[in-house]
Amino acid sequence: MAGNAPPKLTTSVNSSDLNVSDLLIPIAEFLHRSGLSHAQLLAEWRSALEHCSGPKKGVKVVHIGFDELGVTVVSRWLRDPEYLNRVGRPDDLPIRGKRSFSTLLKSCRIERPASSVLSSLMRFGTVKRISPDRYRLVRRSINFAIPNYLPFEPNFQFLVDAARASTWGSAGAPKLPRLFWQNVASSSVPNRHTADFLRFARDRGLTFMHEINDWLESHEETPRPHAKLGKALKGARRLGVGLFGVCTPK
Repeated sequence: MAGNAPPKLTTSVNSSDLNVSDLLIPIAEFLHRSGLSHAQLLAEWRSALEHCSGPKKGVKVVHIGFDELGVTVVSRWLRDPEYLNRVGRPDDLPIRGKRSFSTLLKSCRIERPASSVLSSLMRFGTVKRISPDRYRLVRRSINFAIPNYLPFEPNFQFLVDAARASTWGSAGAPKLPRLFWQNVASSSVPNRHTADFLRFARDRGLTFMHEINDWLESHEETPRPHAKLGKALKGARRLGVGLFGVCTPK
């Protein structure tokens, strides 16, 4: 399966299937508290809708059905001794069996069918089929930078996370610990270095993300043996770090 082929999934979505307000409310609160009136905000919103209602240009946005699922599986496959070979590398796995991709999903507390998850990971070039019933992890991370389309779920979640961090405290009494964001940029680097910079930052960022993931895994609590798969631990919350490149239009 090609790594950049669009998945056979829908490009439309039922608004009840996602919480768009998680993204829009923090932004609206932030802008309103900055001095913009409701009338100004509505005018800007109408203008934005008019801008995007013209001829469809650019890449499609496709619903792939998951946001963090693949990242969790890859991380466990990379680190869990149960799924490593004799030299400490991720072992090739069958889809089913005592030690298989299905048991890997179960250890991650993921209820999705193994075939569906494998299809997604192969679509993004993270896993390769090396025999009729044997799969190999060929990338240490999920590459969501697909040339032909934008996957909706991970990008939407990233937007929500970024909005919460950059508007922390503006939407009334904060219920979360103080969130941070950090930024470094320069406007004096010639355009010919853009590709080299983005490659350098992405590679160094990936190393940092693996360190963050190691920390998170070392502090995770193991659910009770008979707890339902997919059920969040009581008293736990989603923690993590987001990293993105900065490249303004010319």
